[in-house]
Amino acid sequence: MATPAEPRPLADLEIDSVLAVEAAWERRSHGLKPWTTAEFLDAVAAVHARYTHRRQWLRTHEQGVAS
Repeated sequence: MATPAEPRPLADLEIDSVLAVEAAWERRSHGLKPWTTAEFLDAVAAVHARYTHRRQWLRTHEQGVAS
């Protein structure tokens, strides 16, 4: 029987999301319509904004631990 995995910290998930944006940037660089620098920076800013919003939501909505 598998044991439940510990959830990963939001900072790790945020870095993974930024790395996914960078991977998309690399893939698009070889295509017909590569991202501009502004589009890349907007995508990275959107990742940070999403996680900032999530952190604020978690601070205002206490999560109880079920026993």
